Formats: sequence, structure tokens, C-alpha cells
Amino acid sequence: MSRPDRGSDPFDILDTGSGDTGLTGDFTPGAPRRTPTDGADNTRTYQPAPSAPYTQPTEARTREIPGGEESGEDAQEADGQSGRSRKKRQKKGDRVKHGEPKQKKAKKKHGILFKIGITLLVLVLLVGAAGGYLIWDMTKGLDSQKLDKGKLGITTGLDSKVKNIALFGVDSRDSSTNSRSDSIMILSVDKAHNKVKVSSIMRDAYVNIPDRGYDKITHAYAFGGPELAIRTLNENFQLDIADYATVNFNDMAEIVDAVDGVTLEISDEEAENANNSIAEQCQIAGKDPSAYYFSGGGTYQMNGIQAVAYSRIRYVGNGDFGRTERQREVLSAIFSKALNMSPLEYPGMVKQLLSLTTTSIGFDTVMAYGPMMLGKPTFETSRFPCDGDYWGDMSTGTYYMMFDEETTVQKLHDFIYNDVAPA
Repeated sequence: MSRPDRGSDPFDILDTGSGDTGLTGDFTPGAPRRTPTDGADNTRTYQPAPSAPYTQPTEARTREIPGGEESGEDAQEADGQSGRSRKKRQKKGDRVKHGEPKQKKAKKKHGILFKIGITLLVLVLLVGAAGGYLIWDMTKGLDSQKLDKGKLGITTGLDSKVKNIALFGVDSRDSSTNSRSDSIMILSVDKAHNKVKVSSIMRDAYVNIPDRGYDKITHAYAFGGPELAIRTLNENFQLDIADYATVNFNDMAEIVDAVDGVTLEISDEEAENANNSIAEQCQIAGKDPSAYYFSGGGTYQMNGIQAVAYSRIRYVGNGDFGRTERQREVLSAIFSKALNMSPLEYPGMVKQLLSLTTTSIGFDTVMAYGPMMLGKPTFETSRFPCDGDYWGDMSTGTYYMMFDEETTVQKLHDFIYNDVAPA
């Protein structure tokens, strides 16, 4: 079977070097892979599977993937015709091992440290005990965007004691512009277990984007903004996400500096790689990089520039997987510092950082979850799909993360709703 013509890549304009995507029009979709049949309001009822030990499938599920050659890396490989017919993979030779393929050239992105953006939400919730008027005074500065909840593909019948919020990090200076989401997370505030959980969704995961067809999940935001990105999460992972926050990545080092830095350990190899990023950041900011360089491996009280550089490391260890782990380390350190700050410090810090966020979260949500946050809940993170549940496919020259859907959904639900950490 000959490969279909992929046409031009609508994401070629994303990385302009300035951080501005330049996206001004709609993308041309291909024929949708399948049409949802869940009713006009796109809601579904979740039917949990019987509790049972996880078993690795004896045969990997086969899903078709787009054909055709592409150049570039990651999200620049997106195809505006993602809904076209897809061929089945016939041989194991198409798979690539964990951590592959290696990217040819490092990207210059401000969004690598997106995970830290969740701190904005946490800090907003933390001010709950400061009084209703103070909360209103602070949250009125949020760039609030309302969503049509009937178009979010919300799954019903899930635990109402858990509030899920989608967190997106984009490569745009204007967070309202539909550029791809460089990072995707689910923040779960679990009142039943007094925990805050963060689930990182790998951006190369191959999913069905409603009305677009199968593609990398990172492209859903570019195709339809937060509404389509949330619907994609809900329909592929059977979730009930109704709110979101999109983080503007510019000046993200300010978040780390706002909590007076974070203490982290770095290896010699990581330090050498991070110093390259420090030089780049300082050149843009007009600062002397020698004041920020790592002298070698060890434990550091990292400032914003150093923490951003640490989180951007991509070519040490397992590529994107290692980078995701470093981002979670930075996030955990920031969360710990924020929880130990005096509540009197929250208002000034939140006001300083609100400009980085666009969100649908309203005053009622802040009031509902603020008191719990002041109780210093346990903070946990995890990544999905989990090790052993995914495999890479390079049969078209583009990397896609294929994964076992049923197992991934069950593990994600166990983590979010049942307080069971992935094995």
C-alpha cells in the first residue's frame, strides 16, 4: 500500500525562535477516525472494571498509525490530516526501545519547566484561610475563560470527592492562542485521602482526538484549544475534567525565585548540559552566566535560572522520560517550599504570578478546596502510560508512543480515585 500524501505540516510555524507561534487560522482536518456516539452533551458513564492484579498483555494491542515521511521532531511532526486511513504495523522491527529515538537538535523552548506552573493553582488554593474577601481580591486578577461543559466529553459516575483540573503548558507568549501543549498534566485534589496528585501524560501518546482522528495528544490543544484538549483527555482516559489552567512560560524562573529557590541534586553530566542552557538564558536576559553556572555535580540551592536549566536537560539519561522526571523533582521541591511558607506570604506571591495563567477556575472552586490545602495534604506524582504499558513506533519515520489503553486507564483511575500507586 502506498503511503498517502501528508501535505504541508501546519506546525512548521510553531518554533519561530521568539516563542510566538504565529498561529492565526484554523487547521484543515482530515476525515474523523470515528464519531462519538455518547449523545449531544458528550457525557458518558464510567463503568469501573473489577479489581484484579495487573497482568501484562501477552500480545500488544495493534493500532494503525499515519503513514508518510516527516522531518523535524516532536510536535513539529504533527499532521493536519491525522484522521486519514492508517496502516497496521506488521513487524516488531518498527518498535523502538524506551527513550528512543534521540532528537537531532535541541529545541529552544521556554515551556520546558511547565510542571512548575501547577504551583500557581496550589498557591491560589492555599490562600483559602485568609478570608473570602482576600481570595476574591486576588483571584479577580485571573484571566478567566469559561468552558461549555456539554462539549468536554465528561464521564459521569466518578468519585465526586476528587476534583480534576487539566494543566497545559504552551509555547506561545499569548496563552489564549491555540498552539500545541508542550506538556500535559492532570491535577487531582483528593479530599477523601487528603492528597494532591499530579499525573503527567506523555505528549507523544497516540490517542483519538475527537473529529480529527488519531495523533499525538500534544496536538489536541493546537487543533481546538483547551476545550478540545480536555475532551481528548476525558474521552481517551474516561475522566471528568471540567476545568483547566494554561501556563504562560515566559519568565518561568520567577516561580522558583518566588519560593526562594529549591534544593536539588545534580550529576556531573547533568551540570555540564545545564550550563549550556544557563548561558542561553543569561544571554537573553542580559545577565552574567558565570554567576549561575554549576561547578559540577552535587546538591545545590537552585535559583530560577538554574532550576529551569536543570528541567530542560534532554540528552542525559532517557531523553524525554528523564526530563519529565526532573520536572517532577522541581515541582515537588516547589510544592514543599510553598506549603512551609507563612500564609501571610501567599497573597503577594500569588499576585506576582497570576499573570502567567489563563484558567476556567472560579471563585467557588478556590473556596471549596482552599481549606483542605491549608491542612498540608500529601503530594504525589506519577507518569502515564507506565513503564511496560507502551512501546514506540517509528514505522513512518515519526515517533509515536503506542500504549495499552485498557491497562493505562485502569492504572490512572486507581492512582487518581483509589489511591493506588502504579506498580
